[in-house]
Amino acid sequence: MTAETFHALQQVLERLGDPALRGPSSEGLVARHVLPQHGLELEYAWDERSRTLTLLGLARVPHSP
Repeated sequence: MTAETFHALQQVLERLGDPALRGPSSEGLVARHVLPQHGLELEYAWDERSRTLTLLGLARVPHSP
């Protein structure tokens, strides 16, 4: 993973931790977020009670042009 891709991943995780950006439907559910420019798909869960974002998986997907 390049430094640029790792930085993008960090930024996405930080944004997903913000309730205003994550949305209410993420509570207690497994959700996905795609970073097409880096060819990655994140699988995560948010626990409102503990206010914790857990990265469950990271998979490669085809790059978008």
